[in-house]
Amino acid sequence: MFKKKGILSTIAEKPIVTIDPYSLKSYIYKKSLFEKATPKELAKNNFFISYVQTKDIISSTVDIARSIAGEDLRDAIEIKAYDELGLDSGAEYSIFYFESQKQDGDERIFNVIAVDKASLYDIFDDVKDIKYVDYITTAPFLFKSLYSKSILEPSGTDCFVYFHKDDAHVTIYQDGEYIFSKSIRYSLKVISDTFSKELGKHVDESEFFDMLSKTGLQNKNNTYQQQLMKLFGEVFVYVNDVILYAKRAYNLEKVDQIYLGTELGYVAGLEEFCHNYVNIPTKKLDLKIAKNSSDFSVDPMHALLSLSAQDFMDGSVDEDMNISIFKRPPPFKNRPSGKLVQIAAATLLLSMAYPTYQFVYDTMFLQKDLQAFNEEHKQKSTESNARKLAFSSVEKENKAIDIKLDGKNKELDFRTKLLHEIYAKKVSYPMKAEVLTDLFSKVTKHKSKVTKVENIDHNMIVTIQSKKDKDVTELLAELAEYKKYDVSTEMIKKDTNSSYYESAIKVGLHVN
Repeated sequence: MFKKKGILSTIAEKPIVTIDPYSLKSYIYKKSLFEKATPKELAKNNFFISYVQTKDIISSTVDIARSIAGEDLRDAIEIKAYDELGLDSGAEYSIFYFESQKQDGDERIFNVIAVDKASLYDIFDDVKDIKYVDYITTAPFLFKSLYSKSILEPSGTDCFVYFHKDDAHVTIYQDGEYIFSKSIRYSLKVISDTFSKELGKHVDESEFFDMLSKTGLQNKNNTYQQQLMKLFGEVFVYVNDVILYAKRAYNLEKVDQIYLGTELGYVAGLEEFCHNYVNIPTKKLDLKIAKNSSDFSVDPMHALLSLSAQDFMDGSVDEDMNISIFKRPPPFKNRPSGKLVQIAAATLLLSMAYPTYQFVYDTMFLQKDLQAFNEEHKQKSTESNARKLAFSSVEKENKAIDIKLDGKNKELDFRTKLLHEIYAKKVSYPMKAEVLTDLFSKVTKHKSKVTKVENIDHNMIVTIQSKKDKDVTELLAELAEYKKYDVSTEMIKKDTNSSYYESAIKVGLHVN
């Protein structure tokens, strides 16, 4: 994807305010130092960055034909996203996408991320002290800054497992590029609730978090220790299942390293526990990017936010990947109202030097331009909506044609079978008549008579009788030399209930 500079790329020197809308914690990062963000700092014209957790995003991949490009690409991707990601057609989404490194023949593969705008308003509803948020990204994409800032080498396959209080997620990068992310059910609050439930005793959430922060997975209380071992064993078995799924789905040969982090900070023993269950080398996500890191501890998410803000301000991040709906307006001079004021001021100056009719002329000219731009905008919007409807209509038509084609194929199979049966009957019946005529004439010739005719598969069994065994013998001798049909005879036997001699003649018809 083409990288264009963010609208605030010129203010890279500004202090960065990192905002967690879930914990409502804010920090200011300036001159390589982290500090608590005061109301005064929040009111200043700083650069504000925040994120949404993995549970609040919808992400997947869509396949787009290589023949679709240019201005039609975004429409095609958004239409596919609504269809394949199950988006609500009645809701409005912030959607961004980028092409995957994985390719598949005639199809281009795009990672698509959608966030419901109504959810964004709900998530940031409690962020009261901040008027604007310049950049909002998603939790899985914060790890990209680790590679752009050369904190991690962009080679091999890395897995990030992070536990928030309200969420937890597994994210995978390969060669420094995003591959996969999934929200998992084991948030810190869920782990706390499960611990109390399994223990059969209520342990206050804050007490549980404090216990993890101070003693980690080692606890002097044997009962607590056993429950912690059991609970985190289940957690990392689930994490291992998610990693195995991602390896199969994205053809990953192996995962080289796991980086483990929590909103609580370092939890002693967590990395070793993960390594034992997942069998992948595991390190803690330790980001000491500030000069005062040893004295001032912050949630790793805030460190990642500050790094991502720097990427955005220096133009390394595409503005289209910014899902903020709380952006500050551009400078007054660049707003339509500001331009209008500038034009009005210029017109006023001109009106002082030119006659009144010139002023009226200029005003009408500008209004016509504005009307023309409005009409063009309306036309473009109409064309865009028409294309979306056309794409949707074509997909529905394709599905209807596939259903009709399936019905026609079934009808063709039925008719083919019927024609074969008709053909067999048309060939078989004349052949049977001809055989019987020839056979009856020979039977009569040898003073014998036909007592029974049977059809078995494609053969006829004709039973004859004669008063003399000689007549039957001569008839069979003549039939044995008969080459027109496949004729076989059984031995002559005397009917025990009469004085007649009897034999059965088998005639093969060769009808397919």
